[in-house]
Amino acid sequence: MSKAKAEVKRNVPTVAEYLTGQIDLCGKAQHELAKECGYANANIITMLKQGRSKLPMGRVGVMAKALGVDPLFLFSLVMNEYEPETWATIQEFVLKQPLVTNNEMEIIELVRTAKVVNPKLRTIEERQRLLTAINALRPDNVSSED
Repeated sequence: MSKAKAEVKRNVPTVAEYLTGQIDLCGKAQHELAKECGYANANIITMLKQGRSKLPMGRVGVMAKALGVDPLFLFSLVMNEYEPETWATIQEFVLKQPLVTNNEMEIIELVRTAKVVNPKLRTIEERQRLLTAINALRPDNVSSED
């Protein structure tokens, strides 16, 4: 199974779903987002939310900044959805390891502050407890009030 297909199975939102959620959370008007992202017309934001238009690779960074989201995560969503074979090749040959988003890095850094040096999951039960704790976290496209 290719890495691109493996990533899709993680219940990853589509780019349109992710943008819709983040736009709702950021509290900015669509015309404001359009302007921050270099678009003359706010209708493009509606088209992105509906999946009728693709977010150009060159606008991923400015969109992430405007929404206050992890640019690497947004880039990985865009690549996985729009160019899955290219993305799988980049991951396999260029990156040689999975990308770690800022949110994931925060979790890794927390693990490294633990009293246990180099913790290891030794049993299925330990693995399940950790997975349960992780599943209790909210993704960055869900407000803290939900």
